[in-house]
Amino acid sequence: MYNNYAGVDSASLNVQGVLNGMDSNAMHLHSLIKELEGVFSGLAADVAKPLMDKFKAALGNAQERTGYQGQLMQVKDAISQTTGSEGFLRETDHQQGARFLAIGGV
Repeated sequence: MYNNYAGVDSASLNVQGVLNGMDSNAMHLHSLIKELEGVFSGLAADVAKPLMDKFKAALGNAQERTGYQGQLMQVKDAISQTTGSEGFLRETDHQQGARFLAIGGV
């Protein structure tokens, strides 16, 4: 059986690119929230603040691993640990191959 680690690496890079775009979009949303908070005043600010706080909490923070951005970081980490020529995929493949070789050598 042949495992194409270079193909997995390539696909992983494509997915990482999509996730980076999603993260950039989240950062842009954070900046829009700050701009809106600076514009609203008076009654509009009183009405908008709870909604903005709820939106910020859902959007989360990548460093604190919260909300949407935290989940993006978890997916990025899982992909980098699992796929390709340096991940768990290759390690598992080699370990299982060694087990089959050991069966034949007994």
